[in-house]
Order: sequence, then C-alpha cells, then structure tokens
Amino acid sequence: MPFEERTETAAGGPDKTPAQPTDNPHDKGYKSVLKNRRVLLHMLRKYTDFKWAWEVQEENLEFEDKEFITEQFRTYESDLICRIRHGEQEIYLFLLMELQSGMDFTMPFRLLVYMVNMWEQYFRNVPEEVRERKDFHLPVVVPMVLYNGKDNWTAQRRFRDYLRDGDSFGEYGVNFQYALIDVRRLAKDLILNTNTVIDNIFYLDRAKGKEDFLRAVEEMMDRVAELPADEKNLMEIWFAHVLEGRFGKKEQDFIRQCFQKGEKKMISGFEQIVIEEKENARKEGMEQGIERGIRQGIERGASREKEHGIQVLLKTCREFGQSAETAAEKLVQSYDLPAEEARELAERYWKNG
Repeated sequence: MPFEERTETAAGGPDKTPAQPTDNPHDKGYKSVLKNRRVLLHMLRKYTDFKWAWEVQEENLEFEDKEFITEQFRTYESDLICRIRHGEQEIYLFLLMELQSGMDFTMPFRLLVYMVNMWEQYFRNVPEEVRERKDFHLPVVVPMVLYNGKDNWTAQRRFRDYLRDGDSFGEYGVNFQYALIDVRRLAKDLILNTNTVIDNIFYLDRAKGKEDFLRAVEEMMDRVAELPADEKNLMEIWFAHVLEGRFGKKEQDFIRQCFQKGEKKMISGFEQIVIEEKENARKEGMEQGIERGIRQGIERGASREKEHGIQVLLKTCREFGQSAETAAEKLVQSYDLPAEEARELAERYWKNG
C-alpha cells in the first residue's frame, strides 16, 4: 500500500517550513541511477548481505514517488523508498544517501525517525476496521545508508549502541541495525568482478581527486562500452551530475566529449586546459590590475585638482575682503561640499591663511 502524498511532521501536524530540494549533484546522480529496478536489485544482491534479495524479481520492486520529510530531519534528493513484494510479504527499503565529506553521528536516530514516520503514514492509510484486526501487521522497513565520504564510517550501526547502557536491557530496549555500503572502502576486485552501471559508478566514486577520477574514467571506458544501452544512458546521467559538482564548465565539456567518444587521452588534455585557464586567469588579473591602477590615478588627479580649486577660491574671497561665511557658501555652491565641512575649511583658512 503506497504512502499518501502529503508533507507532515512526525507528530502529524502541518509542516509550516517545507524543505528545499538539495542542490547536491551527487545525490541527484545516484538517485537517477538507483531508481532503475535492475540496478537497485543488483546492488542489493552484490553489496549487502540481504539473502531475501535473491528471492525477489525486478517486477517485485516499485518505487514510491515521494521524498520523506520529518520535522526533525529533512531530505529530498538524498532518500529513496522502494516497496518490495517478497512472497506474501511487502518490504519497504529506505535508502538514505550520505554523499558528503563527513558523516552524521546521529544516523541511528535519524533513521528511527524516518522509519516511525513511514509506519505512521502507512497506518493512517489503512482503513480503521482493517488495522484494528488481530492479524494486521505493519510492513518491514529495511534502513540502508549509501556513503562515499573520505573518512571511515564510525557512526553506530545498531540503534541499541546509540542508547545509554542499551545492552543492559536486552530485548526490552528498542533496537535495529541499518545496512551500510561504504563506497570508498569497497575492494577493487569485488567491484570489477561484474560489469554493471553501479559497479562502474562505485569504482569511479572511489577516486580521491580530479586526476584519480580521470584515470579511473579512462580505465572504465571499455567496460562502459559493453553496458546495455539503458545502463549507458544512466551512466551518462550520473557522470554529468558528478562533473557538475567537481569541474568547471570548460573542463566538463572536454571530459564529457572524451567520455562519449571513448577517448583515453583525458588526463593530458585536461592538464592542458588547466594550464590555459591559469594563464587566462593571470592575464585577466593583470588587465584588471592595470585598469584599477588607471582608475585610481584618475581619481587621485581629480582629488588634487579639486583641492587646488578650493584653495584658490578661499584665497580670492579673502583678498577681495569677503567674510569666511561668504566663502563657505561659495564652496557649497561650487564644489557641492556639505555646509559643515565648507564652514570648517573657510574658518581654518581665515585663521591660518
């Protein structure tokens, strides 16, 4: 039974401050790829210990077309919900993508909030006469985290470990464990023993810097060429999102063209682009410096000319026997000076001139 399309807090009240979609290109790229049934099922079978995943067929997967929002935590592009039929049972897979440099040590609690919120919305959608029957059961929600940060994942995996003295209370304390795919810690041999779009993406996502990433792209060229057409398209979608997050516009265009043509001279060409961009930036900086120097010179010249004119006006007024007050009025008229400043200049000149 799908969740209803609404945004509410965990307490059931209206959410008055709706979340904004994330602008993280990595999140969008992964979500586009993993909303393919074949890709998601391959990932579950190969990179988790879900034995039940081998008993599920592609047609048993159905994606929920909504993102989960709670009052405490808000996610948009970074979560994915899939309803899975497993015999007479239905399972809800909640996949949270932590595609960022650091990790969130509140993850056990975050996932608990999402899971309870999912059950609460599911419960509300079931007719009252059905959910009050003895044989009514909530569906299983399987929490899962996809992580590609540079640091090892050290947040607690079991909710019981997030509780103070959680083990002391045995089965009477709330507990669950979430599955984790730590992309950068996946073994190269494991990734490369099959050739699918998610395998190649995981291999590329292990790269630590731009040069490592480009070298990995060159290594993946032949494998990507062997992918089915739909997976090639997914690969290009993910690739475009990742380039947007890592490279400048000119670099993106060059890398994308090499990738689409299968050219393996990416690193040398990329280095030349970087050199050219640095040289252009240097020239642009020089031109801006010259322009700024000219502008400052003009401004200083105008300032000196104005100062000289004020001195001439004050001298002339005094020589013709006019008062300091009259001279101040002329300064306001001729040089648009504030009245107080003009009066101080005139009085100082009459006193010291």
